[in-house]
Amino acid sequence: MKKIKLICLLTIALSLLMTQSCQRKNADSNDGNAVYYWKTTFKLNGYERDFLEKHHVTKMYVKFFDVADEWEGVVPVGTLIFLDSMPQNLEIVPTVFITSDAIKKYDRFMEKMFNRLVTMAETNNVEFHEIQIDCDWTEESKDAYFAFMKEFRALLKKHDITLSTTIRLFQLDYEVPAADYGVLMCYNTGEIDDWETSNSILDPTVVKMYLPKLKGYKLPLSVAFPQFSWDIAFNKHKNMLHINYNKMDFSDKSRFKKVENNKYEVICDKKEMDDEEDYFDDTYWNARYFRHEEVRLNDLLEVKDNVLENMSQKPIQVIIYQLDSANLSNLSDHDVEKIYR
Repeated sequence: MKKIKLICLLTIALSLLMTQSCQRKNADSNDGNAVYYWKTTFKLNGYERDFLEKHHVTKMYVKFFDVADEWEGVVPVGTLIFLDSMPQNLEIVPTVFITSDAIKKYDRFMEKMFNRLVTMAETNNVEFHEIQIDCDWTEESKDAYFAFMKEFRALLKKHDITLSTTIRLFQLDYEVPAADYGVLMCYNTGEIDDWETSNSILDPTVVKMYLPKLKGYKLPLSVAFPQFSWDIAFNKHKNMLHINYNKMDFSDKSRFKKVENNKYEVICDKKEMDDEEDYFDDTYWNARYFRHEEVRLNDLLEVKDNVLENMSQKPIQVIIYQLDSANLSNLSDHDVEKIYR
């Protein structure tokens, strides 16, 4: 009898040990930090490669292309051009952005999109085990998005590939998509095309509005925080024209006049102003105003604390958007670690 009890105890102990080992293994697979890479050419400079190593980045979400509904039909646009090799010892997640209009026609491109991803990865020696979908679906296209996710996940399961998806803050009000996990996008929180907006990249007040929905969200989540800047151009009627991703020199007083904290007016001479009145159609698309937006570290950390406090479980990973030395170099190593830990 004692021998039987001993065997039972040893069996239970071994079972517990194996369970804990598996849990540690699963936890280790999510250890480390992550970044997005969202450009049309892939080439890392020395700073960016050092950043990956120094901050223990284990996963990089790389946008391979967009899918858009153009005049010629649903087509891939903004395809990534590989000018550099992918870093070793790093998990690469091919990511596709699908527009709201395109997702409505997913049955026309889903398998083609998958095959294109596989071909691009094989051609450029990229091994992957996960695909991420980023879609700006709306009320009109949400049914198509959820149907697409269900069918695409079934397709990926046949190839033993994980499916993740981005979750915008307003999407917390809706059902959970068919995915292995989501990435909560804690950025692009304001109305970018409204001149009166102060900062459309990150507004802690706006983020707080959505946090009550977070606790009840049933999909495991990673969380992405922004570290980028841009300059948004407006015409003389303060209608948005475009986004300039190359930092502009607003300190040049011969070209710009500051009208608010981060808003500037382009200085025009009398002739240019007269020309605008005479040839409105030709000058409508000319930039007359700019709003410079960047992320303040204090705002980011405030949002991070609020988000983590309202999550029902610890995030799988913390992700920085995006890997770009032009913006990341403005942070100290200590600042970066504040974001990640």
